[in-house]
Amino acid sequence: MFKLKPIHCYFLLLFTTSCSSNKLSGSWEFIDIYDGEIHQTDTLKTKINNSRYGTGILTFYKDKTFSSMGNSGTYQIENNLLKMKYNDDKEATPMKISGISKDHLLLFSLAGSPKTWFYKKIKGKRNSLFRKAKN
Repeated sequence: MFKLKPIHCYFLLLFTTSCSSNKLSGSWEFIDIYDGEIHQTDTLKTKINNSRYGTGILTFYKDKTFSSMGNSGTYQIENNLLKMKYNDDKEATPMKISGISKDHLLLFSLAGSPKTWFYKKIKGKRNSLFRKAKN
């Protein structure tokens, strides 16, 4: 029977974490906030940003930093848990990654009232402009 050695477990964990980070990298446009936890974007795919909460761009960089509406910080991903620590805050904000694809991101707030934040991936020239602005 096949047995995993500890070194294999560490490799699989590292691989899983890096895959999540790679999917998260890039710029995401805020679309809306929903009550409760949502896991699938099927009914949300055609949604455009007309949220009463306004607009915004959340950008995750491969060096484990992020920026959002003039603020920045660092992030970690562990077991589908995204921990975002803004530079001005003492503690990290935990968000569960409820759904992630090449086009959509669902983040579930673990602090405060249970809400899901829905984002769409920004593609093309607009995304490359945000990368240039950071550098």
